[in-house]
Order: sequence, then structure tokens, then C-alpha cells
Amino acid sequence: MTMPDHSAPFFDALLTSAQRLSFDLREIGAADDALEGCSYGMTPEWSPLFETSIWADLSEQDRQELTKREVAHFLGVAIWLEVALQIVLLRRNHSADPTRSEVKFLFNECADENLHSLMFAQAIEQLGQRHCRLDRSMKAAGWLFRTFAWGEVAYAIVLAGEEIFDVMQRDWAADERVALAVRRSSYVHVVEESRHMSFARQKIRDHLAAVSRVRRYISAIAIAIGAHIIAKGLINQRVYEGAGMPWQAAKHAIDHNEHHRMMFRRAAEPFTEFLAGEQLLNTPARAIYRMSNLL
Repeated sequence: MTMPDHSAPFFDALLTSAQRLSFDLREIGAADDALEGCSYGMTPEWSPLFETSIWADLSEQDRQELTKREVAHFLGVAIWLEVALQIVLLRRNHSADPTRSEVKFLFNECADENLHSLMFAQAIEQLGQRHCRLDRSMKAAGWLFRTFAWGEVAYAIVLAGEEIFDVMQRDWAADERVALAVRRSSYVHVVEESRHMSFARQKIRDHLAAVSRVRRYISAIAIAIGAHIIAKGLINQRVYEGAGMPWQAAKHAIDHNEHHRMMFRRAAEPFTEFLAGEQLLNTPARAIYRMSNLL
């Protein structure tokens, strides 16, 4: 017997929105290379080193180059997260009824995510940067996520990344100091990810509807660990060594940078507010978010 699809109208509305408001990569175009050399890679206030003594000692050109290295890595982490999301979603829906509204939107979301990954890869190249190899811990975490994440945990960890990038990219898209390749890709991502975040929130609520208090408690901690890995993964030793900085000095400056902590808390605020509303912000989870500078 087929279970009724109570959320069908919601997912139908998301699919209609996707059909009405989506972008073709051909519309984005190639960034003006003449602008890239005298622009920041991202809004400089989002650099983890902003307002540190290291930042103060850098020339304007070095600051621009540093933010290009940093944003190239940030976009690489976004690609890593989007690929992991697709693996999880497609694996768990391989035999699902393809006519269900939520499955049809899932197909559309995976199509969007593939194009976003391609768009980010192109932006990295337009900035004159290369992909920064992820730490082994990130690769191991990705395997654990793809293999073992369940229901609300899978969707919430992905939502964590989407929410954090959404706040960052709203700034990047509106900042004329930022390279055109990043501004354009950020604008497209913000518009299209709004649907994906709505989808993830609804799926989390659906999964939580009938879970026990014990499972909700465990899921809250698992989600916090996933968000912690994403946040810490944005700081990569190779980025700063590639910019000619001693890693220990850069790490110390970042770890003690109150501005960086404030910006990360701002980025995570919509996500943590959602978790609190769904009773997914228990005491151990809060402690983990504080270690991640997300709370």
C-alpha cells in the first residue's frame, strides 16, 4: 500500500519555483579578466586573518591574493559538500517512486548541485587559483557521512554548510571589491540554494516527526560534529603556506581572532536558530558549536 504524500504541495511548489527561476551557466558568462587582478577573492572581512597583525602587515595586493586563495579553498569545500550530498540522496532514493513530488525535486536539486560544482570550479580557475587538497580528516569525514549519515542527520549537516555559505555569499555577491567571477557565482548560488535549504528543512522536520527523544538527542550531537568538521575544514594549512606564511603563526592568529569568531557566529545564526526550534540544540551540541566558533 502506498503511503500518502502529505508534503506533496510543498515539494510541488519548490519544483515550480525551480522551473521558473533557475540559471543556465551560459548566462553567467566569463568574468572580465582585467578586473580579476585588482579585486579581492571575497569580501575581505570574511578572511579568517582580517583584523590580525598578520593582515595589518600585508600590502593591498597581498591581501587580495590571500583572499583569492582562501575563497578558492572555500569553494572547494562547497564542491566537496555538494558531491557528498548527491551521493547520500541518490543512494537513499535509488529505488524510490520517481513520481513522488519530493523525489522529482531531489532530481532537480542534484542537477543544480552538479552545475554549482562546475560553476565553482570555473570561478576558481578564473581567479588564477588551483584546488587546495583537503586534509585527510576531511576525506575520512566525507566517507563516514556518505556511508552512515541517517535521515535528519544527513539533511542537517548539508543544511549547515548551505546556511553558512548562504550568509557569506550574500556579502560576496553584493561587494564590488570582489572579483566578478565570485560575485556572479555567489548570486546564482544564493538564489538557487534558497530552494534547497527549504527542501532540507522540510525533510528534517519530516524525519523528526516520529523519532524518540533518545534518537533526537543523538542526532543533535551527530549534526554538531558534522558542522564542526565543515567549519574547521574551511581553515586549511596549505592555503596559508601557499601564501608564504608560517602555518603556526597564521593558525595562532586565526584561533585568537575575535573578528573571525564573530563572522562565523553570524554565518551560523540562521542554522542554529532552526536547530533550536527543532530541539536539536542540546547541551553537548552547544559545546561543540562553541568549539567551532558557530555559537
